[in-house]
Amino acid sequence: MKMQNMKIVQKWREYAGPKDERLEAENAKIYEFGFILLSFGMLALLAYEIIAQQVAWVHNGANNAFHLFASPVDAAMYAWLFIVMLICAVLQTRKGYVDTNRFGQTENLPAGYFLLIAGISGAASALAIAAMRCIAEAQIVPFEDIFWAANLATGVVFGVTIFAATFGALCLAFYEAKHRRAKIEAELDATDER
Repeated sequence: MKMQNMKIVQKWREYAGPKDERLEAENAKIYEFGFILLSFGMLALLAYEIIAQQVAWVHNGANNAFHLFASPVDAAMYAWLFIVMLICAVLQTRKGYVDTNRFGQTENLPAGYFLLIAGISGAASALAIAAMRCIAEAQIVPFEDIFWAANLATGVVFGVTIFAATFGALCLAFYEAKHRRAKIEAELDATDER
């Protein structure tokens, strides 16, 4: 039995009335913005937590084992965030678009655009990681004992890695969207011929 055929759903539709498309579109924008804020805020907190623990581990002589998360609840929370973000990315890619850019409708690989996005992501990540490492160290050791050059080098390494991963993910999303669009068009052509 489909959900729309259930009696309770039909009663709700009678009570609520028809959907207002403008309100639906506005709600979608609000939820999208909220999801983006929540996701990037949680990712920033995750990165800072890992960086702060690693910096403390290094300044304590690195004698004990390094623990990535403070508790299993932290690990479960961040694992759930990763799973949700991965599901959203896969669903968007399967529909032929990511964010507001319709990759499946573009004929050629937008390499310049992808390089720009990847460059911005890499540079922002490099600066953010270096800054987070310096802030975490400033909370643990005196100001003159901060490893400025090492923190900047770590940020640059992560920035280059994030640049390459972002560019690769965008190219993969583009080709997957093109493949999905071609499959949908072939299915539509097959039903039109009947």
